[in-house]
Amino acid sequence: MNPFKKDGQMLPIASINSVYIEDVLASDLFRPELIVHEIQKDRDFLGFSSEIKKDDLLFEFNNSLNNKSTQIKDKANEIAVSFGKKLANVLVTLKNPSITSVNNRPSWNEHHWKYWEGVKRIYFVGGLTSPILTSIFYNQIKLELKKNKISNLKVSFIEGSVDLGTKGLSTLVGDGEYLLFDFGQTNVKRRHTIKSNEDIVIDRVLPAIKSNYLFYKHKKVDELILLANELDNFISKTIIDTIENVDFKGDSIIVGIANYVFNGKIFSKRGGYGKLAYLNDNYELHLSNKISKLISKNIRVMLYHDTSAMALNFKDRKRTAVISLGTAFGIAFPE
Repeated sequence: MNPFKKDGQMLPIASINSVYIEDVLASDLFRPELIVHEIQKDRDFLGFSSEIKKDDLLFEFNNSLNNKSTQIKDKANEIAVSFGKKLANVLVTLKNPSITSVNNRPSWNEHHWKYWEGVKRIYFVGGLTSPILTSIFYNQIKLELKKNKISNLKVSFIEGSVDLGTKGLSTLVGDGEYLLFDFGQTNVKRRHTIKSNEDIVIDRVLPAIKSNYLFYKHKKVDELILLANELDNFISKTIIDTIENVDFKGDSIIVGIANYVFNGKIFSKRGGYGKLAYLNDNYELHLSNKISKLISKNIRVMLYHDTSAMALNFKDRKRTAVISLGTAFGIAFPE
């Protein structure tokens, strides 16, 4: 039995972000935003022009890691190695936690830690766009696992995984026409799929759209409700615009979303999409009814936890975890 799932669906208790590495939260130790922040502090030394936007720094960082200047290369590698060790320490804690780490995560009991002890394979997906950085992380993980005598864990980084969520959702569909979405913290990924006689006849990846209305920190309930309505309108408009753009004739839409989802219910205390729970206890039903009314056609929308959508690409692999490296850690188990 997987203590992180109920009826095959991931539960919020699975969150890696709430795991402590000794006395430091995993989300405060490692996430792409922290790497970008560190790069920002040395952007002039690393030779980044003012024209390079913050969102593009991680991609451009790859050139610094292999720069002709020894000083730039050494500084860039120092940053990369430090975060590689931090990521490795998260894995070491999950596999072999200290007493301090266990005590700092009281919501996990022995069954939760035992389950992680039994994980033999981890796939990292999303979030990283620098191949050299990925290699450095992989090497640091190998070193730290060996140092901590953890020999029963294989780790893989799946690059180019930006559309892995909608690709995973495409494995759920049968014959017919479908729209697949992955509403993430940064972008909304979209896919148009048609199947006939169990064969895919159209598999069209559509341009991503910038995510919006995800503010939620330090907001009062009445402010969250206003923002939730704006976010809800953004989601429905994105879906309807896509319906019109591809001349969609189907009646089934699957929406991956950066939140835990249980039987259509969104958990209110989980990130920018969590505030949608204020609109309806079953946001899946709410969105189905709203889209159906707006286009005067019965549409069924199915909500799906975003990292679980990615994990569909690895289904039937036992003792496996899929960890997404996005705005924060995402986690799913494909078994």
